[in-house]
Amino acid sequence: MSLRTLPVLFFTLGGEMLYILEQRLTAQKVLPDRAVKVMRDILSRMLEERCLVELFRPQKVLTKRSLRSIFEQLAHSSIMKLNHSAMDKLYDLMMMAVKYQVLLSKSGEEVLLVSLNHLDTIRGFMGNSKEHCDMVDNACRLFKEFYSGVSSAQLMLMRHMILELFQDTNKRVSIFLKNKAQMQSGHFVLPLGGPVAHGCEVPGTIRYYTEDGSYTSEKFVVGHSYQEAEPTGSLEVKGNRITTLGLNMYATVNPEHTTVSSSSQNRPEPEIAESSSSSSQHAKAELALLERMLIRQQPSSTSVEKFRVNLFSDEEDEEDEDMKFVVSIVFFSPLSCFCF
Repeated sequence: MSLRTLPVLFFTLGGEMLYILEQRLTAQKVLPDRAVKVMRDILSRMLEERCLVELFRPQKVLTKRSLRSIFEQLAHSSIMKLNHSAMDKLYDLMMMAVKYQVLLSKSGEEVLLVSLNHLDTIRGFMGNSKEHCDMVDNACRLFKEFYSGVSSAQLMLMRHMILELFQDTNKRVSIFLKNKAQMQSGHFVLPLGGPVAHGCEVPGTIRYYTEDGSYTSEKFVVGHSYQEAEPTGSLEVKGNRITTLGLNMYATVNPEHTTVSSSSQNRPEPEIAESSSSSSQHAKAELALLERMLIRQQPSSTSVEKFRVNLFSDEEDEEDEDMKFVVSIVFFSPLSCFCF
């Protein structure tokens, strides 16, 4: 079991949430000052000192339910409000994006770079706000310190745990379906070939070793084109990550291609079973962590006006009709078979 999985999950899921919100706020021409405030409020809550202290310590990975609670609190820490249905679908979209990125990562080291790509992109959202850019830089420094000296085996175990967490999450996403990266069942189609992982050789050779250490080799046809590993990405603040995984895939995507739906074949996603005693202890630890990370003094000022964001066209309005400011953010699905 890897005890260093949570920071990667937190920054990748949080980054995806901000990517989606930034795209929708921009596409719907929300007043710039409101959109900026939403992004900065959420980032401030994500990267506040107390939250990072709890995040960067060895601990068991949280369940999907607990992770969702964290991001629901983060989303509502701004002047924006989402209803329950919108939050469910937003979280599904976040999970599927992270699952795909981790599946494409060839090593645990690349998963770390994916996380830093999210932080780098978030920094770009903050514009000329030195306070918020400094918060991102501080998170990058703590991230590097936390994972320095961790073995490749431990990082690969971390990658395995993330995939295990999301293995039963198979929501269909229009952008993946359009690019033939996902099947109608919700399972991903992974590409073959390309650069190999660091420390690995290009396949196509069999070596036969003798007792004295000498060997003979034999070539065989692989069937796909593989190349040597790419240069190692940097974990430094503002370093060159090399990989493009984890960058904002919504930056140049038509809004209609970011719809999420569940497959009719999907079953409810089960939590991994544990013994009653260990499950109880884990649940108590999760509740304690959530309390330390999320519960804080509410702002005393009530002068800031809240506004509602509808992420999907089939949401039901759960608020009074006399709300002062309502923003309708709609994802139109080009696939009539989508039914969440």
